[in-house]
Amino acid sequence: MLLLLLAACDSPAPPVTPPAPAASPPAAVQTTAPASCTLLAVNDTYRIEPNADGSGGMARLAALRADLAKQGDVVLLHAGDFLYPSLMSRLYKGAQMVEVLNVLDGNAAAADPKMFVTFGNHEFDASKQKDAAALAERITGSQFTWLGSNVRFKADAGLPARGTGNLADTATVACGDLKLGIFSVTTEKKSAEYLDGFDDAATTARRAAAELRAAGADVVVALTHQSVDEDKAMLAALGEAGPDLVIGGHEHNHVQVAVDGRPIYKADADAESAWRVVVQRGNGGGAVREAELLELSASLPENPMVREIVDARIRKHDADFCAARSEAPGCLSAELGSSTVPLVASELEIRRFETNLGDWIADRARDAFPDAQIAMINSGSLRLNHDLAAGPIPRQAVEELFAYPTPLVRIEIDGATLEKVLARSAEDWTGNGNWLQVSGLAFVHDPATTSGSRLTLLSTRKTIAPTDKLVAVVPGYLVDPSGDRDGYTMLPNIAAPTGPDLKDLVVKALAAGPIAPVLEGRICNPERPGPCLAAP
Repeated sequence: MLLLLLAACDSPAPPVTPPAPAASPPAAVQTTAPASCTLLAVNDTYRIEPNADGSGGMARLAALRADLAKQGDVVLLHAGDFLYPSLMSRLYKGAQMVEVLNVLDGNAAAADPKMFVTFGNHEFDASKQKDAAALAERITGSQFTWLGSNVRFKADAGLPARGTGNLADTATVACGDLKLGIFSVTTEKKSAEYLDGFDDAATTARRAAAELRAAGADVVVALTHQSVDEDKAMLAALGEAGPDLVIGGHEHNHVQVAVDGRPIYKADADAESAWRVVVQRGNGGGAVREAELLELSASLPENPMVREIVDARIRKHDADFCAARSEAPGCLSAELGSSTVPLVASELEIRRFETNLGDWIADRARDAFPDAQIAMINSGSLRLNHDLAAGPIPRQAVEELFAYPTPLVRIEIDGATLEKVLARSAEDWTGNGNWLQVSGLAFVHDPATTSGSRLTLLSTRKTIAPTDKLVAVVPGYLVDPSGDRDGYTMLPNIAAPTGPDLKDLVVKALAAGPIAPVLEGRICNPERPGPCLAAP
């Protein structure tokens, strides 16, 4: 039986309590119960296969959908981030994900009229004009509907026009006894050469909600890929002129919050969980009858047809990856090194706390520059999302850990700038990729104040003053003026880093012999007592 999780997001918020349904009419009048309309929602899925612990996977999601469909009408919603990044996407540019998403309804030949997706920021990872053709192929090759209500493609980019083919501005779909209206909002976090920009979220939501209600929608759903704070701001700004509820993505941990009775739901990444949301006619704003977070644990069944397709694609990728490097099949299983201790790399650890693997990787970055005093690595660049047991470390784990090239750069900053950097690291402390793993540095992170204090240079064990000058190492992404930079705009602008790539440094260090990193106490957290190297 599916497990009902009652936990809310990591930053606790009051649980959503939908209003009670309107009173039923007298028995003599009510002849049939209203037909059920269920939303099944996932977001931020980077794997077609199950996770390392056996949870998730597209075959399990397909089986869950079929099981829920036995109880009533189901509309499947994906709130973005699925084409990239993944190890497979480096070769197939998201084709493997579309191939599997196309069969989540159990039918490989026909269109799926009750599945809708939107663009996440990672859909634009392949951002050059030459990459537009691949994105167009993913959209036109889909047997489900893409929503791009606020996404503007350049007219000459070779991409489908919004409102044509598989790319819709808004959509209505029959669900149970309801007419469901759906629109989308995508964050501006990532742009591309073939994009003309993004329309304002609130403006888009106001327009789309009005159009859908005018078209007879009983319930209006916003399918969004933006931060939960942006979702909340959108709902607060619009009130009754906005959507009845938000199905969202971007955060990788599950979220359940509400703004004036209008709920926001986000599931855990990689289909570790999914939301089941049963909707009803508004009844004065209460469009949600019930909602539960379903854990897609390894004990749940998988759809055999979908699993067969997944396994075939995994075999093909192994062969193609190795052939592209003139290596024998199975090269991804080759041992690059070993660890005598477990390595912590799951997202809700490495994106919120110091971990032993984070320490070890940051040390490799600092060691690459002889005069470097500190190093800081944004955890969003470390994408393995599961812990590694003590023992051999296969090549595939390292390839998945580094989804992007990570050239390093030496910079000079002062203590005052470092304070701003650490404040940004702790901002929105819910498991986002801007969280830093550090080397040569210790400090106290207080989640209650989302700030760093007692900044300490470990080479001298002295407190860092605002005027102190420091030599630091960071990934080039954090200083590239053309990108998002994870919000680290206080750092210098360097467009073309020339330092070594972090993955190469890690591979070289693993080859030198077994590693045994320990949690040193560089980032001290009052919520998690342990060693603390920060100066008193």
